[in-house]
Amino acid sequence: MTTLPDWLGAYALDDDTLAVLANRGLVRRGNKEADRLAVLAASDAEVELSYQGTPPATLRLLPGGPTAARCGCPVAGVCVHVVAACVWARTQRADGPPVETVETSATPPVEVDETTSPALTELLALDPARVNRAAGVAAVRRVAAGIELTPTTITPGQGSVRVSWPGSPEVVAVPGGGFAGMLVGGRPTDVEHRALRLEAVVRVWAAEGRSWVWPEARGAEDAVQPGQLEALDAAAAAVETLLVSGLSRVSDDGVARLRAAAQRARLEALPLLGVLLTGAAGRAAAVAAREDDATERDLLEALGRAWSLASAVRAAATRDARAALPAELVGGRRGQGETAQLGQLVPLAARWWLAPSGARGVTVTMWDATHQRLETVSTGRAAGQDPTFQHSWTMPLLWGASAQTICAGPFTLIGAERRDDGTMSPTARTRLVPGVPFRDAGLDLDELAQQLRDGGTAARIGFRPPAADVRLVRLRRMFGAGQPELDEVNQQLVWPLVDRAGVRHLARMDASGPEQSLVGWLIEDDKQIAAVVLDRRLRPLSLFVVEQGRVRLISPSLTPPQRVVRHGWFTRRAQPQRPRAFVASVQPAVPPLAELCEAVLDVCEALASTGRPALSARQRDTLTRRAQQASEVGLSSLAAAVQPLLDQPVAPAAVLTASVVAGRTLVLAESPSA
Repeated sequence: MTTLPDWLGAYALDDDTLAVLANRGLVRRGNKEADRLAVLAASDAEVELSYQGTPPATLRLLPGGPTAARCGCPVAGVCVHVVAACVWARTQRADGPPVETVETSATPPVEVDETTSPALTELLALDPARVNRAAGVAAVRRVAAGIELTPTTITPGQGSVRVSWPGSPEVVAVPGGGFAGMLVGGRPTDVEHRALRLEAVVRVWAAEGRSWVWPEARGAEDAVQPGQLEALDAAAAAVETLLVSGLSRVSDDGVARLRAAAQRARLEALPLLGVLLTGAAGRAAAVAAREDDATERDLLEALGRAWSLASAVRAAATRDARAALPAELVGGRRGQGETAQLGQLVPLAARWWLAPSGARGVTVTMWDATHQRLETVSTGRAAGQDPTFQHSWTMPLLWGASAQTICAGPFTLIGAERRDDGTMSPTARTRLVPGVPFRDAGLDLDELAQQLRDGGTAARIGFRPPAADVRLVRLRRMFGAGQPELDEVNQQLVWPLVDRAGVRHLARMDASGPEQSLVGWLIEDDKQIAAVVLDRRLRPLSLFVVEQGRVRLISPSLTPPQRVVRHGWFTRRAQPQRPRAFVASVQPAVPPLAELCEAVLDVCEALASTGRPALSARQRDTLTRRAQQASEVGLSSLAAAVQPLLDQPVAPAAVLTASVVAGRTLVLAESPSA
């Protein structure tokens, strides 16, 4: 007979406690599925269970309670198998006697028989220094600054203890789980989850007449904390590890390290670093999945941005550990509910999207004409939720306004708020105030395109990630938009666009998506397309159409065509050939400075992709000549960044430094004002 470890009692939770972990529905299902679990192996380190249902799954129960359990099913978060494992664990031990609820206040101590509540005993034995470190700087500051010791309800139960106070969800401590194994009801964010657990522990200590020991300088918002230094080191190590193994061979483990470093940065009150690492993890996941539009160059750029920020914050902290960190490096305090400073917003694009999971939503890109910067906002619904949220041009989708209202012309927002990642919040507390629509006000598309180029340059050379990577292509008056052609391999329509400089752009769209219907209507009706907004993947996000001398903004994924195109791209009848103007594919000459930077970036990409710590003879010759050229034209920073690449072996930090400096120099070289 298999001997089960003693710590399995941390999983033996009653139905009320399991409802805090998951929900009542999962608890009911877990009770029905518990008899389908069988023990595969058991030791003091873990218990491995097999779920013999459809589909089958394997669970690993680890010390620390149900939050430490791991299941092989694809469900994110707590699944029915973990709940069933907790129900199964109840059958492996005897139930203890119930204990009545005790109402407490912040002042008098609470007399509780600790022998009937091991979890309460563990809470009182926690080390404040370790708990503060585990909670993170952001949670410590939030609790230390805002806690009010209002009456607290402490309910010892069958080994566990439940803690609640006015306005809070229920927090449950399980025996053997410690601080990390505490359960919190609802769906709080990671920082809120840790802050609620920390506040519950502080309240239990206060109820026992004991004072919590806070870390020093907790009130200084930007003072450097030891946990922040550890988060910076973890971020740099996660990035450099990917370069050592090679970006072309990035694995799920590398992606997980980046995401863990991003979570640690957010917990340690470094929101900007967390955003950059999260973006880098997304690009790393795309490279690992071998997506066609995911390149090692893009991943290297994202990793370099995050690594350089971590290095800059580390340098600022090293100079003076007692000084406040620069706000532009920390990222500011942009928590939910903070008012965003916005001016007049010019809509650029509204795109409806559908995720593989079935989730759907809309993303709007805007240009802040007052502050000369791009802004984005996204909202969506999970699969099967909110049937009123539908693909529509006229129904309210965002801020109580429809896509038609948003795209009608410039507008302002009252009560605008930002998310932690810097994007606009889609909260219903924000109200949209329409301005003068495009049809009644003149819109200088050439000036808008120039502003987008200048604003994109400023965003790309800073630490913050660009709000959106879009460009406005001004089409020539005659034959600026060609006939889309089918790319059978990728099942996409390739739409040739020629701008006023004669440069040809190949926009791409799904062959079976709604975009092809609207574009087909525009082309067959000979509508004048003045400009097209493209994203970094050359997808058409929106089109500026001229109707009776007035500009109108339409969305290929949302705007319904005014006339149904009866013949698709594959079965269209032959039309008489119209005289076509000769269009030369003119490519602008590459400036010498841009060519220099591209050569350095090519070598950096090769080193990062392969993970080789040594240069080939050709790469060494290229870098030697480019370093000399950089010195001759006065680019001492670029020359100094290239020089460490000539050392043996080549360090990952040298590759990242050179790629960051060369990338920023290239952006400036390609800017219109360069």
